[in-house]
Amino acid sequence: MGQKDISLARYFEDESRYADLINGFIFGGKQVVSGNDIQDLDSRVTGLMSKIKKGFKVQKYRDSVRKVVLGLGFAIIGLENQDRIHYAMPIRIMLEDAAGYDKQMRQIQKHHRNKKDLQKEEFLSGFTIHDKVYPVITICIYYGDKPYNGATELYQIMEYETLPDKLKPFLNNYKIHVLEIKHFHDIDCFQTDLREVFGFIQRSGSPDEERKFTFENREKFQELDEDAFDVITTVTNSKELELLKNEYQDKRGKINMCEAILGMIEAGRVEGRTEGEAKIVAMIRRKYDRKKNLLSISDELELDYSYVKEVIDLINTYPDWTDLQIGETLIKQ
Repeated sequence: MGQKDISLARYFEDESRYADLINGFIFGGKQVVSGNDIQDLDSRVTGLMSKIKKGFKVQKYRDSVRKVVLGLGFAIIGLENQDRIHYAMPIRIMLEDAAGYDKQMRQIQKHHRNKKDLQKEEFLSGFTIHDKVYPVITICIYYGDKPYNGATELYQIMEYETLPDKLKPFLNNYKIHVLEIKHFHDIDCFQTDLREVFGFIQRSGSPDEERKFTFENREKFQELDEDAFDVITTVTNSKELELLKNEYQDKRGKINMCEAILGMIEAGRVEGRTEGEAKIVAMIRRKYDRKKNLLSISDELELDYSYVKEVIDLINTYPDWTDLQIGETLIKQ
């Protein structure tokens, strides 16, 4: 699991966010599920998804999976996080969902074995006519930059068009549910910081739009939870913001992202000034290495004599310094 997937998995450990995702994506913002309705489940996918390698059973882990109370019933809802398009995703999710049903079946079978309550015809399956499994649903959260053009159902990757028409009704389809963050326009359906996280990701790559969205929602971004900040910085590859995290984090762990963005802008300005100074230092150094005197260098480059002298003094005092280091020193003085 990559760093992006890890940050998203940690982010959705919060039950209220998990419920908010379900309400926003499945129910269009209607408050059907609350955080109290989200129950932990083992994220290991066993059974059909297990593999035997050199005598050892290898287990796959879902990114997130929860048992969700829905009225008088339950459903098992899992999340799969994708930053790249998986062109066989309907098959992958179909197998994971099937493994979820297989796991429930084995739990029911174990229960009956312990109780020893099966009748003759029930021994074959370990299942009674009254036993039921909970529905299994998977939401694929796609946060890549490229528009999602992968299959959303099994039929789209199945070669069946040339088969006899009489056979086609016997073919089972399998649909998947993709939440494409970049093109999910109903972020106002969300009531937690999912709205701010998804909204920022949607605008990533456009610094002006990122800043505009952040400051339009400054009340939320001024006190952003650490795990929400981590999702934003990892998914959008915002290394500059990530480096400023500790500087703008308070004792409660909240991060003022508005100030962090302003700090990032200022750091960019300083970096630009430093690079500019370094270029001037390089020109002075080249002329000085050619044995030109300070007055000639000043005239040829149209620079103040005292400035040229200051640069030459630093070059002589710190012969191992780079042009960038001298440029940084000049800015700080």
